[in-house]
Amino acid sequence: MNTNPDHTRHLLVGADGSAEGEEAIRWAITEATAVGDKVEVLMVLPREELLPGTSFALQPHGRVPVRKNYSLDDAVARIQSELHADIEVKTMLRQGNPTSELLAAARDADMLVLGTGRKSAVGRLVFGSVATACIRHATCPVVLVSTQAVHRFSPTAS
Repeated sequence: MNTNPDHTRHLLVGADGSAEGEEAIRWAITEATAVGDKVEVLMVLPREELLPGTSFALQPHGRVPVRKNYSLDDAVARIQSELHADIEVKTMLRQGNPTSELLAAARDADMLVLGTGRKSAVGRLVFGSVATACIRHATCPVVLVSTQAVHRFSPTAS
């Protein structure tokens, strides 16, 4: 629920360095620019730790390393430039479990925006889904943005 007296919403975007994550950033900036909302982008870096027993153990919750040399600030600046968006976007980096960190940050948000891609059934079974966990446990509305459908409900869609 929006408790801001000026009625601006706080959009929290979960970023992971993927094309889907960048589409989520693009959607949120477009939405915020159209209606005057505030955007905050959070990237959660997984902890570099091995699970007990073996170095080949799968990490829980689909933890995938972020692209090497990826800069969240550069990505946001590039997207803002492409969109000609003149709004302030705050970026944050945290380390830990992506689902837990996103849900904690979303407690103060009016909307959580996540990029989602297509995973095979095996991929979902083995790695799980941060988006699925956020949908189940978020205390605010969650918008899932896919690269295939990103422009269907954006403020600039025709």
